[in-house]
Amino acid sequence: MKAYSLLYLSLCSLVTLYACQSSHTTQMEKKELKMLEDSQPKSEEEAFENFYTPSHEGLINWVLTDTATFSHPFTQSIEKEYVTIATSADKCLRIYSWNTGEGGTMICWGNLIQYRSGTEIKAVHQSLDMLLHPDGEHDEIDFGSYIDTIYTYPCTDGSKLYMVDDYFRISSNYSANSLVAMRIKDGNLVSAPCFVRHGKRSDTIGFEHSIADWYFLANLGEGWDWLFQYDKKAQNLYVATTDSMNCISDRYDIYHFNGTDFVYQKTGAPFWLHPQLHHYQRLELFFRTKDYIIRIDNLDGETMRYASWKSTQQMSDTPELVLNGNYVEKDNTFLFSKGSYRYVVTMGDKATLKVQHNGKTILQQTQETKEF
Repeated sequence: MKAYSLLYLSLCSLVTLYACQSSHTTQMEKKELKMLEDSQPKSEEEAFENFYTPSHEGLINWVLTDTATFSHPFTQSIEKEYVTIATSADKCLRIYSWNTGEGGTMICWGNLIQYRSGTEIKAVHQSLDMLLHPDGEHDEIDFGSYIDTIYTYPCTDGSKLYMVDDYFRISSNYSANSLVAMRIKDGNLVSAPCFVRHGKRSDTIGFEHSIADWYFLANLGEGWDWLFQYDKKAQNLYVATTDSMNCISDRYDIYHFNGTDFVYQKTGAPFWLHPQLHHYQRLELFFRTKDYIIRIDNLDGETMRYASWKSTQQMSDTPELVLNGNYVEKDNTFLFSKGSYRYVVTMGDKATLKVQHNGKTILQQTQETKEF
């Protein structure tokens, strides 16, 4: 009888706890919806003053004053693209980003930063650069950045290293991508100069680049996912590099993580590309068709290399076909031959692969893309 009583009490306690949590969640969701409603401009004049973007004052005040927001999912806000939220794997760091509407083609982002130090949750309305480098040189305007990913690296001393993917658009066709490293220490979020190259340390690595070139060369946006990649097996971080014209080349600075620092090793090809194809100067074109994956690399300034895989394969697999050829500028076309077969790749709004045998076209497929 006593056992049943204890079981009954336990079940009642669980039901009560769940009801309280559910009620709290509902209250937070209602508050979020009210915040979204209040964020909309109430007049044409107010819309003009806010650069025709919703106000984020409600979000800022809520996050700065209510620690419960640190675990609130903000599902409605994210779905409505009102804010982007990046959270670390250990749930100890969260960064909010939104477009303020200022800056014109140079987007000015707003940021909120929350982090946990012991049992305390802290929140600041500031950009990472201002927070991590308070003594640095800053413009009178606090330029934030777009942050959608936080990487978490456990160190050998038991601490955690956080690295954010930081994006800032300088103009309509020019932007900066960086990795910024930090850690929570003595109750504060501080800079972590863990990137080591030629004896020099920095808390930031990255590059500036033209936007359109890479977008069209790497399958209409698929290449954005390649810029910063971590090979867990080898513990190597790959950071994209650019050429003298600030165009992304698909060559990477490789940093090895030794449990404390990321130490530069060399500049080379990506680990997700088959070793047979690692020798090249830069990527010229990458695209997918219904049945194939096509990659064209510039080997020495004049010689082009064609590699193809079935659409079900990966670039890390052995390519089915590898050919050398050339680029015909007046036709905006790459030409490759193998015996009586000719492979023609033409660049336009979308790339086209045409295979000819003895002058007769036996296959023609156009680039197929998804939303990246």
